[in-house]
Amino acid sequence: MKEFWNLDKNLQLRLGIVFLGAFSYGTVFSSMTIYYNQYLGSAITGILLALSAVATFVAGILAGFFADRNGRKPVMVFGTIIQLLGAALAIASNLPGHVNPWSTFIAFLLISFGYNFVITAGNAIIIDASNAENRKVVFMLDYWAQNLSVILGAALGAWLFRPAFEALLVILLLTVLVSFFLTTFVMTETFKPTVKVDEKAENIFQAYKTVLQDKTYMIFMGANIATTFIIMQFDNFLPVHLSNSFKTITFWGFEIYGQRMLTIYLILACVLVVLLMTTLNRLTKDWSHQKGFIWGSLFMAIGMIFSFLTTTFTPIFIAGIVYTLGEIVYTPSVQTLGADLMNPEKIGSYNGVAAIKMPIASILAGLLVSISPMIKATGVSLVLALTEVLAIILVLVAVNRHQKT
Repeated sequence: MKEFWNLDKNLQLRLGIVFLGAFSYGTVFSSMTIYYNQYLGSAITGILLALSAVATFVAGILAGFFADRNGRKPVMVFGTIIQLLGAALAIASNLPGHVNPWSTFIAFLLISFGYNFVITAGNAIIIDASNAENRKVVFMLDYWAQNLSVILGAALGAWLFRPAFEALLVILLLTVLVSFFLTTFVMTETFKPTVKVDEKAENIFQAYKTVLQDKTYMIFMGANIATTFIIMQFDNFLPVHLSNSFKTITFWGFEIYGQRMLTIYLILACVLVVLLMTTLNRLTKDWSHQKGFIWGSLFMAIGMIFSFLTTTFTPIFIAGIVYTLGEIVYTPSVQTLGADLMNPEKIGSYNGVAAIKMPIASILAGLLVSISPMIKATGVSLVLALTEVLAIILVLVAVNRHQKT
């Protein structure tokens, strides 16, 4: 925690807001695929997830543009207001005896849209307020905080999702309110844009032209999207696979069915991150970011594939350990590598482009859920293996181009 207290105040606030957002994810978002699957079926669920990804794609693009033009703080405040509206609608859509899954989807669409504004501008703050010496530490703390909060949120969500979903939505609303207060009244601006006369007419397309013409960064983005597609299986095919195929067991009188196995998998991953993050990063501190990317993503892919090829507790538990060890090594490496490749004069726009990796990966993962009844778990596993090979090739090309220039 010494590293945390030595950081700039805005970085501390950014980490705190991420903690609250990840807590909400652990309580509600991690189980929403099961919610939609229960009320609307797997085919429609895949389409809804893809639509949600499109909305967050748009949010990331807009947030990056406005963060460069108007500063980081206004963008984050706007995002929290959108989240508040979505949380209120979610509560109204799930009153006892009056559940409406369609308006619930719209509510969570708003929450995701607003949160992407917060994250995109917040990531720009990390680069604004950090330096080459402490940036990897900031990304490590960011990842550590997310996982610690998910542990707490998932533990709460596992027992309340079925019997008290409305209570989880109220908790979601309260966390967004706290984020709104911190962003509006405590956080200060880290970037004051200076608009020149010849830049006044710049539109959003012109703002992103520089980023899209950066071939090295776009190749890296392709690799990042591929590995994010693997990570997104947590929210897409893994819940469906466990919900439909996991063999329920009873452990010391406690029944473990598909949704609870998903929660155990999630908690296992988060606990390992909290316990091993510092140790593994110390052991791999001499690794290049490229090496961390490759080996980390490879272990993630292997762990997720094994999760899909079995339906019993112990193999899935072991696969979860393999996956998480890879993610611990991968995450700080990919974030630091991405920051190193950005043009410092267009950080907001670069982060806007970086934000699209989640929605694009979500679209692809959602489509995979839709076709999964036809290709089964074996076919899904093959898709993940090919995706990992593609990611390794692309990151090697990107790093090689960067070193040459």
